Amino acid sequence: MNAMRAKVPTPTPRRASRQRPTAAALTAFTLVELMVVMVIITILASLSLAGMAGARQRAKIDKTRATIQKIDSVIRPMFDSYRTRRITVSGTNRVTNATTVLTTKRGLMAREMPDSWDEVPSTMADYNALSASYKTAITRTYTNYRITSTGTAAPNSSPECLYLIVSRSGYEPDALENFRAQEIIDADGDGNKEFADGWGNPIAFMRWAPGFSSPVQSNAPTAQHDPLDPLNTDANAYALVPLVYSAGPDETYGLITMSVATGSGSDKKDGWTLLNLGSLCSLSVTGATDSSWNTKKAGETDPSNPTAYLDNITNHDLMKK
Repeated sequence: MNAMRAKVPTPTPRRASRQRPTAAALTAFTLVELMVVMVIITILASLSLAGMAGARQRAKIDKTRATIQKIDSVIRPMFDSYRTRRITVSGTNRVTNATTVLTTKRGLMAREMPDSWDEVPSTMADYNALSASYKTAITRTYTNYRITSTGTAAPNSSPECLYLIVSRSGYEPDALENFRAQEIIDADGDGNKEFADGWGNPIAFMRWAPGFSSPVQSNAPTAQHDPLDPLNTDANAYALVPLVYSAGPDETYGLITMSVATGSGSDKKDGWTLLNLGSLCSLSVTGATDSSWNTKKAGETDPSNPTAYLDNITNHDLMKK
């Protein structure tokens, strides 16, 4: 009977089941790990933002240089054209004639390339009072413009005159076609436009900046004589290059600009009694309270902020930078 009894299989022991971890358990962080991740993300974000800020600043600098280069392509050739400008003289003395030609050319430059509204006649009577040598088509155009404009005053006199020269001198009639709309502004809202740098500030202008030293202009009188004076009638005159400049990233110009403070009426430049460029340009400083500033020349460092000019962007160092 025992043999006939069916064999009952011995149950095999069941393996202990291993519970799989849930998705939530797999993605869980400890507090320390979370803080480490947050710190890393913060560092990466700050580096990225710093890089973006630097890239934006470089883009503004490049934009400013491009705008100044376009302005310089009009201003420099116009300035250099006075070397061959024909001036009629009636005398027979060679030196006297050379002196007359030099002063006349400088007078023309002051009126046809003004860096202050003081150098542009404000009425037709002032224009008619000019000597015949200065009654040119350009000066008449500037006079008519100023008569019809009500906003020819500080603080943007120099930038506005720069735009006036490029747009209305006729030296390069299509010059404005090279500028984008964003490069032209009216910063003070007086109806007179200026060229804008990358930070939206007016680009300034000095026709003569004898105190400014650069790769293309030395402020040492013996370095290079004024090409307008081939007979050396003005022994201390040296070669100058018009200065077109942006305040740069710090938005502070930091250079001395000069106001016309000699002579009388709109014909102030006819009052030159000294040919020396140092005397010619060393006029009273706009807004100065220290009388010693009157010995400074245009383009020298503003003593109240001697380092502000260091980041200026100018047409003098376009090739260097």
